[in-house]
Amino acid sequence: MERIRFGLPAVLIATVVAVASVVPAAQPKSQLFSFHSNAWLNLHHYARAVARGPGADLAGLSDAERAQWVAGVEFYKPYVPRDLVRDDGMIAIKNALRAAEGKTSLDGIAIDVALKTTLERMMPVYQKRWWPEHDRANHAWIADMQPLVDRHGLALSQALARVYDATWPRDPVPVDLTVTAGPDGAYGTSEPAHITISPSTFRGNTALEILFHESTHSIVPLFQYVSEAARKQNVNVPPQLSHAVLFYTAGELTARELKTRGIDYTAYPDDKFLAFMCGGGCRDKIVQHWAPRLDGKRSIPDALSALVAAFR
Repeated sequence: MERIRFGLPAVLIATVVAVASVVPAAQPKSQLFSFHSNAWLNLHHYARAVARGPGADLAGLSDAERAQWVAGVEFYKPYVPRDLVRDDGMIAIKNALRAAEGKTSLDGIAIDVALKTTLERMMPVYQKRWWPEHDRANHAWIADMQPLVDRHGLALSQALARVYDATWPRDPVPVDLTVTAGPDGAYGTSEPAHITISPSTFRGNTALEILFHESTHSIVPLFQYVSEAARKQNVNVPPQLSHAVLFYTAGELTARELKTRGIDYTAYPDDKFLAFMCGGGCRDKIVQHWAPRLDGKRSIPDALSALVAAFR
């Protein structure tokens, strides 16, 4: 289908140009991650969240701005039930908007024309009412997180790569800070590897753990490994078992790394969390059969085979 290019009204051009002054360039790339605060991607996530409810506070907006914003939120309602992680269309929108960082319009961005027009019409209102605070929160998070990554990141990346017998990505994994990042506050997608995280949901050492948890989605096909082990034994395992193993591994290795620095840390996935993912007693099964892999005492196939067998 041919994509139609719309010209922007002069007043919109003038307002959108202002966005460029507050949309920062990407943070200097660290060895492991590059952090971003992208106005377009934040607007996309925020509009979807507001369409889900509750609505945003429209104080300080003119009648015309309110109408523009409300129309945009109404447009976003069909996007609410779509899955940010499993819906290829939603992943494509996110990846396309990543390329709009620092841009004054969405010209050349490969998304649906109606969506593009809606976002460009919403942006002046977003920039006036919400973006300055969202951007401030994103950069405060980045300022807090970068020293933690610098201090613990190399050890964590090496430990995870060793456990999964994998190679850590050669290039820094891009991380976008967004005011909201789906129902769980963070999610990762692959090909290319990319992490989206909300600064209000995860902070400090927990955010450090979540960064490395989300990263592992792109370095190891653990779901395939678990599925193959289950198929060979003809065992029905919980659908989220591989995800639970990823959570446990990142949490345990983060706790170990912090302990070497004299920091007492409790990993994010507690017993209740893992039980929700893969049933009662799931954590005990992971600890018994998979945890030895973290110490190099079992191979990946052997550990997963034993773990799967525990669900007979």
